[in-house]
This record gives sequence, C-alpha cells and structure tokens, in this order.
Amino acid sequence: MTAASGGRRTRPYAGTGGRTQAPDATLSIDTQITVHARHDGRLLSEQHQHVLELCSEPRAVSELAGLLRLPVGVITVLVTDLRQHQLVTAQAPVDMSRNDNVTHRLMERVRASLQAQYEEEIRGTRGAN
Repeated sequence: MTAASGGRRTRPYAGTGGRTQAPDATLSIDTQITVHARHDGRLLSEQHQHVLELCSEPRAVSELAGLLRLPVGVITVLVTDLRQHQLVTAQAPVDMSRNDNVTHRLMERVRASLQAQYEEEIRGTRGAN
C-alpha cells in the first residue's frame, strides 16, 4: 500500500477491485505459492507485482499476507488472479506428520533459528527508536 497525496493510504482491497474472497476454494493459508512464468508487468497491479517478487521462492499464503501487510482474503484474490494468468503455481504443503525425516532435533533447530531471527528483529526495532 502506498500513501497517496495528502498522506492517505490506499485501501488493501483497491488492488483487487473490491473482491475479498477468491473463487478458488483450494487456496488455504498454508498453500505454497511459487512463480511459474515471467511477466513483463503490464496489466498487473502493484500488489500483483509484489506477490510475484516475493514468490521467487515458495511462500505460504499467510507469509505473503504478513510480508505485504495485507489481509489473507486480499492475498488469495491476488494469487487466484496470478494463477489464472498462469504466472504462479500453488501447491498444498507437505504433510509433515507423516514424514519420518522430521525429528525432534530438526524441530529444535527450526525453533532456535526462528528465535534468533525474532531477537535480531527486536534489537533492530529498539535501535531505530
């Protein structure tokens, strides 16, 4: 969202034509989105372009919502638009509960990494104030 003249912010739903629910019910908050094809940027909103930039590596719908600071409903509409243009692919997340490769040790490493990132972000926020 960008600030328009006068300091007002664009509404999140402006880039979706007011649509808040995607017609594609297969998208959930943990669906992984990846860029499938390059696009020259024409006919896409700024929000669509941001989604494409972020999806050079697989991103969950919920992650996109967090990174772009947009409601999940808006993200699902944007992703559906991009899928209709065959610019992204959507893949259901791997069911890790049935994967023997997920160990307690792996989960501890993931937790430690997330905690380190969080603490680094907090230090950066405090330093900026």
